[in-house]
Amino acid sequence: MRRGSRAGFTLIEVVVALALGGLILLGARRMLEQLADEAHRITRDAAAADADANGERVLRALAGRLEVGTADAGPFAGEPSAARFTTWCEVPDGWLERCRVTLVIEAAPPAPASVAVLVAQIPGRAPLPLVRGVQADGLRYLVTAAHGGEWFRSWGEGITAPVALGIIRVRGAVRDTFIVRIGERG
Repeated sequence: MRRGSRAGFTLIEVVVALALGGLILLGARRMLEQLADEAHRITRDAAAADADANGERVLRALAGRLEVGTADAGPFAGEPSAARFTTWCEVPDGWLERCRVTLVIEAAPPAPASVAVLVAQIPGRAPLPLVRGVQADGLRYLVTAAHGGEWFRSWGEGITAPVALGIIRVRGAVRDTFIVRIGERG
């Protein structure tokens, strides 16, 4: 063997290789944690979007089957934070039964005081959240669609219902109105 030639690695080379390998493993671990966090966020957002879509579907069905002006139907009544009416509700057995529904705007604890959730209260059932991010006094009632529409903040108990229900939503600094067409008007 010649003097100065080597057959292996020095201790410094091994330590540097281990340090680089450790840095690469730490970077890979951090990247996998970020991917897992993103996957959880996407799953959470998808569940919230599904809940919103289901709530909107139920709200449109309840309003679309609204019944007024018949002997068995109660009057439609509305205020800025609640509406009461008779409609046809789906039951677990698969058919429709007449039911009295109260839509109520309830404050959502984690949200700011001015933002709430529209909830359907049906006797004998658990409250059903329908629309999130609603202004605390965000219900409006469309009287006529002519000339751009005429909206009221309340609707007295009577044998007719409004043309549509407007729900004022708040998303950051933006306010928009979610409009739900009323079915039977009596």
